[in-house]
Amino acid sequence: MQMILFKMNHRNYLISADSVEEVIDTIRITKVPLAPHWVEGLINLRGTVLTVVNLTKLIGVPNAELNRNILIMKQNEEKKGLLIEEVVEVVDIEEEDIQLMDEEGYDYYSGIVSFPDKVANVIQVNHMIFE
Repeated sequence: MQMILFKMNHRNYLISADSVEEVIDTIRITKVPLAPHWVEGLINLRGTVLTVVNLTKLIGVPNAELNRNILIMKQNEEKKGLLIEEVVEVVDIEEEDIQLMDEEGYDYYSGIVSFPDKVANVIQVNHMIFE
């Protein structure tokens, strides 16, 4: 399966490429008063207004110094942006390469993948951002 490898605060994360429609450079985000703390704001993407969720705030990790990319996530006909630090590459991962996590209390981590030079957490956040 194809997964998108990205960085946040010197940590590596993987997300299924099936749930990502496209990757864009960060554009101007308009703040939304009284929105949840993890909602960064709204963007206008080619005439469509999308909510942008800050992934670091959503999963509770320290904020990145500079967020360079937005993953445009899709679920059915709905789309939302996921603000991240930087996409590294698209990688092919075999399902048996994912070491599943059996720890309770994580709504978003589903496993870990070891590479020769790094380790990446596999995350699934669609169920959190599309509620």
